[in-house]
Amino acid sequence: MSLRESRRPLVMAAILALALTCASACTGRAPDTAAQGSAMAENHRSTEEGTAGMPEFTAAPDRLPSCFDGVRQAGAYRLPGAPGKGRLVTLGTGPRGVVFAPISWGDACEWAAEAKRLAAGGYHVVTFDWGPDRRRTVADATRLLRSRGATDVAWVGGCMGGTVMLGMLADRAQRPSGVAGISPLASLGGYSSGNGSSYDGELLLLGTADDPLSDEKHLRDVARGFPAAEVTVLPGTLHAAEIFAGPHGAAARRSLDGFLGRTFTTAGG
Repeated sequence: MSLRESRRPLVMAAILALALTCASACTGRAPDTAAQGSAMAENHRSTEEGTAGMPEFTAAPDRLPSCFDGVRQAGAYRLPGAPGKGRLVTLGTGPRGVVFAPISWGDACEWAAEAKRLAAGGYHVVTFDWGPDRRRTVADATRLLRSRGATDVAWVGGCMGGTVMLGMLADRAQRPSGVAGISPLASLGGYSSGNGSSYDGELLLLGTADDPLSDEKHLRDVARGFPAAEVTVLPGTLHAAEIFAGPHGAAARRSLDGFLGRTFTTAGG
């Protein structure tokens, strides 16, 4: 065996370790062995299987998280076959739907402040705890909105949530009217020109200049796969939903609101 061949297993192990570290970096937790793998793998599965071939959406009522206590027109549902996971929270009503996806191991409360704000502004919102299949969770949240009367839907995801949503654009079967990636990951996206160049909906990529996980350079790397995307880079180091609670939160909200306004104007919602 040559020296190069003997080193190959060590190199592959190092690459795998780096990928797992990036996947769990959004929260600093160790990777869950029950997770569905990287966004690249999920992107491939989405293309191969197609979300349109999934069973019709069904869900049972569930307990509302305490972060939504007292919110009018709020309800919670549990996905079938996912005990302890996959809770969906709905707020508001109407035809303009917004799905919020959390960071890698986040939950429905992560985007609570923005979900409440948008619902009060007339949007029909779903936020969720990840189920065992991330792509399936996004698709089910979308189906829940449509079953409740949303005619057009935008996706907004932080970190791995945005990474998964952007990767799902390779599946033409169930594309949303717009996608906003907030601090999406460049290292695990598996993005290519096929993800974004054939997509005619609205696209927003938003992050902070010195975010350790998704700085301006990484955000620009993601943008190469989505040439029509608007890119907004704010000062600081905050990540995903944290940006909206930080010193530049007003600017982040203006960017998100502009994206949603364009999305639903173009879609006719």
